[in-house]
Amino acid sequence: MVQVLRKKFECFFNNRWLVLVCSMWVMSCSGVGYLFGSISPVIKSALGYNQRQVAALGVAKDLGDAIGFVAGSLCEVLPMWAIMIIGVLQNFVGYGLVWLVVTQRLPSLPLWLVSSIACLGF
Repeated sequence: MVQVLRKKFECFFNNRWLVLVCSMWVMSCSGVGYLFGSISPVIKSALGYNQRQVAALGVAKDLGDAIGFVAGSLCEVLPMWAIMIIGVLQNFVGYGLVWLVVTQRLPSLPLWLVSSIACLGF
């Protein structure tokens, strides 16, 4: 009985359709690339950046979205459910960091730090 339940559980978590549905769900909740245009004026005023710095941050964010270095390298060694959890955590940390800075619970971060975090895909 335990063997059968374990096998069904493994099949459920290794199902490619489950990965597709979960990835679509994570992408729809994370705001993907469309959110930056909406929040860039808030980031600009909260962090004290000028338009050139906000544009550089946008490029770093787009580069991080396009490369997908963390997820791509981890796909080789981890199961898909673990990669989905890492994606959720990356979005939580990235957008949570923006929220903490904008609500002034964290001090304004330097551009190089914010750009490097954005480039990593957070």
